[in-house]
Amino acid sequence: MKKILLILLPLLLFGDSKIVIEDFLGNKTILEKPAQKHIFLSFCEMVAMLDIWDNAVGLSQQVYNTPLLRASNPNIDSIPKVGGGSGSNLNIEVLKKLNPDIVVVWAGKKASINFVRENGINIIAFYPNSITSLIADMQTISKALGKEKLFDKKIQKGYEIIKLIESKKEKIETKKTALYLWSKPNDISGGVGMIASMLDLIGVENLGKNINTDSIQVSIEQIIKLNPDIIFIWGAARFSVQDILDNKQLKNIKAVQNKAVYKMPLWDNWGPRILETSLLAAKLAYENLYSDIDVDKIIGDFNKELFGIDAR
Repeated sequence: MKKILLILLPLLLFGDSKIVIEDFLGNKTILEKPAQKHIFLSFCEMVAMLDIWDNAVGLSQQVYNTPLLRASNPNIDSIPKVGGGSGSNLNIEVLKKLNPDIVVVWAGKKASINFVRENGINIIAFYPNSITSLIADMQTISKALGKEKLFDKKIQKGYEIIKLIESKKEKIETKKTALYLWSKPNDISGGVGMIASMLDLIGVENLGKNINTDSIQVSIEQIIKLNPDIIFIWGAARFSVQDILDNKQLKNIKAVQNKAVYKMPLWDNWGPRILETSLLAAKLAYENLYSDIDVDKIIGDFNKELFGIDAR
């Protein structure tokens, strides 16, 4: 009996030190200690936010030209380029050679992700569909890395931005209608996903809200019928504001007539800067409500708090 008590004593005093992570796919990853070596194929801004560059053994090949990440780590090119965000083209042999403690992806290719897991690689996948769930997912990722307290401290400025936007939203007298365009002028945001959440937060009526998907292609005639007050364009789209303004088919819609067409910065929608995008979009939609707010300063201060740099 005495021997059993001696065995149990450390557990009673310190508890179970294992870290259990459950991801979007329901997969559970058990870590004996916080992960050190990591590969981020999505949520890549978190590497800069948590200042964990020294332990990066791989990074999504899609983010090497991101100004924020290059400013945060001038030696980013020394980190191996590994696959894309969904993990659909991951090479097991490459992963085993890099030997990460954890791999972070978005939950786009379940079969590929499970195949990686079956080969002994700790891979966690997430698919946030709102700003609230994004923050929760980033907190979970931080927990896997033993950086949860740091994340909680830094995200407080993010909550301040949300509170600011919500306070302005309460003063909206007439809600404006909006469309968010993705890779093509007729590819609109639907009623679910990060952008739908952002449009709801800033207090505009998302004209794609009744579409049960994050994006869908519609006809130009349908866009004309929807007749939005505002058009937002994804930062990575290969068409410009001027392309929309010059489109003869769209010349009579309110957004074009009032030149209320805006291309958003290429900031990661699956990272803390979605809050910056939200604040900027809110100001563009309701400039009169934000006339007393220095949005550029708030964004700059947020970047300094999160990343240690004022990068745009």
